[in-house]
Amino acid sequence: MLEAFTNRVLSVIQREFPTRGFRLGEELGVITDGSAKFGMSNLWAQFQQSPMPDEEFDQVIIEKFAGALKLIDGAAEAIPQAWEDVKPRLRVQLVSAKVTDVGRAITFPFADDVHSSLVSDCDTGYAYISNEDLERWGQSAVDAIELGKLNIVTSSPTLPMTVMPGPAPLVAIQTGDGYDAARILIPEIRARIISELTGDEDGEVYVGVPNRDFLIAWPMTVDEDLHQQLSQTVALDARRQSHPLSEHVLRVTKDKIQLA
Repeated sequence: MLEAFTNRVLSVIQREFPTRGFRLGEELGVITDGSAKFGMSNLWAQFQQSPMPDEEFDQVIIEKFAGALKLIDGAAEAIPQAWEDVKPRLRVQLVSAKVTDVGRAITFPFADDVHSSLVSDCDTGYAYISNEDLERWGQSAVDAIELGKLNIVTSSPTLPMTVMPGPAPLVAIQTGDGYDAARILIPEIRARIISELTGDEDGEVYVGVPNRDFLIAWPMTVDEDLHQQLSQTVALDARRQSHPLSEHVLRVTKDKIQLA
């Protein structure tokens, strides 16, 4: 089924983008244009869940690839040659391990199905940073990642955080800036979430990052039925939303992130 779907996607994008040289990749469910690889697993999952007619979903395919091509084409603009120019643009990012078109990007393990990465932010999106970029700037990955975390914090000094109090309190972050899920990588934001839910920043909470643009957290003390309901919602959201990340729930403290 995935093979047939991949062929269908290929037909749509070859028709829509005839100059790009799209063809099937060597791996099942992969399309390439020679310089980048595009995995079809997430799009296939979205198609299976979608009630859209085929003709309408073709437009979803076109929009997905148009966005990806814009990002690729804008990479040179998004990654300045000079370190002083890129410093304020650096951000940490979370990316699905199923995504195969990150090229030579620096990635680090986050969870079993998600990597953390480093990107250069710009008006048209972001571009992944590679080891070659860091070597050109004379910078280490560790220092660049710490700067990427700091830049997320300073870019939203009054981070809007939705707090829903009650016997089963919830915290959600959904700013729409592309780095909502990645905020879980930042200790001071983890501490704030934990404090909001438990009254003690040294506590522990559950967190879901189902897609790039959403983070939700709830305390360890919630009723088991509600915990299972929230966990199922996270998994469903990861299968249905764009830029999907993890279907799994995490256990989070100020100093540690692990699978629940």
